[in-house]
Amino acid sequence: MDLAAANQLLCDELYDAALVAYGSAIDGDDKCAAAYAGRAAIYLRLEKYTNALQDANAALAEDGACEPALYRKGLACFHLDEFETALDSFQKGFKLLGADAAAAATRKYAMWARKCEAEIEDEDSDSEEEEEEDVPSGVKVVPCDVKYQYYQTNSHLTITLLAKNVKEEDAEIVITETTLICKLKRDGGKSEMTVISGELYDPVVPAECKVKYFSTKIDVKLKKKDAFNWNELLKGDLIGEPKKKPPTFKPAPASTTSTATPYAGKRDWHQLEKEMEAELEKDKPEGEEALNKLFQDIYGKATPETRRAMNKSFQTSGGTVLSTNWGEVGKTDYEDGENRQAPNGMEWKNWEGEKLPQKTSD
Repeated sequence: MDLAAANQLLCDELYDAALVAYGSAIDGDDKCAAAYAGRAAIYLRLEKYTNALQDANAALAEDGACEPALYRKGLACFHLDEFETALDSFQKGFKLLGADAAAAATRKYAMWARKCEAEIEDEDSDSEEEEEEDVPSGVKVVPCDVKYQYYQTNSHLTITLLAKNVKEEDAEIVITETTLICKLKRDGGKSEMTVISGELYDPVVPAECKVKYFSTKIDVKLKKKDAFNWNELLKGDLIGEPKKKPPTFKPAPASTTSTATPYAGKRDWHQLEKEMEAELEKDKPEGEEALNKLFQDIYGKATPETRRAMNKSFQTSGGTVLSTNWGEVGKTDYEDGENRQAPNGMEWKNWEGEKLPQKTSD
């Protein structure tokens, strides 16, 4: 299967089929940077960030100026907590856009670069605090200087302990149905600190809970016994407040207040993106850029069927037809002489300069 077919499947959001198609394209030409970059995009959608990074690097090995590969490498590195590498990729990709790039393209680079800079700033701040803390020798229990954050879905809650280079034998993590204890050892076991200790907000299933150790953090993934969002991690954090079981969903009134995220971090990404929106609103697109933005808005809000219609009609007609009616587009072969149409005053020709059959203008 060729690269164009793989790209079409990606546009149609048929990710499983697109993965196979890109694999076939790579088998046919293992030096095709566009095929690696395309497959990296699918892995990002599937949240397989390590695979996405590998394909982005493979694309850049063949073509160091492949802008989509640089952007996708940045995304993969960001989700793998490699913020400095991500920032470097975003900066290189931004330079390749050029001065005449569309506002939407520059906006996405600016947003992700600012996110990387904010994360790097937070990491540097944490490192400085750790260096300033001097743990006295001979003390078994020391104050905790390790921060943690958590996020959740209805079924799981994942806690990230922001501790670097901790070996499994230097950590004591005990999970019962109703309690969680996280302790870390330092100085070869001479000192110990308690990061988390208390009764969980709601029961969990210990057999389905997992702990993973990384070079920059420790992830503790809890499987909730009942599927609903917790108000807090530990019961004691909200004394006297009753637990909230799964709510019945009702339409909520529109509000301009940003919703709090489940992360325990200080960074308000909603506010950051709102500020960037305000900055970009000052520069209203004009001319061709305004038309492109209109098409992007239509495509972004369209159904999968409408997107397929737009993609097929525009690509197979050579850019002369853009239709949102899949019922019509699905039955039409725009490459056939009876349906092939050229703009007024122009005509279709092949690469050899021979005139091709085309539909006459009314």
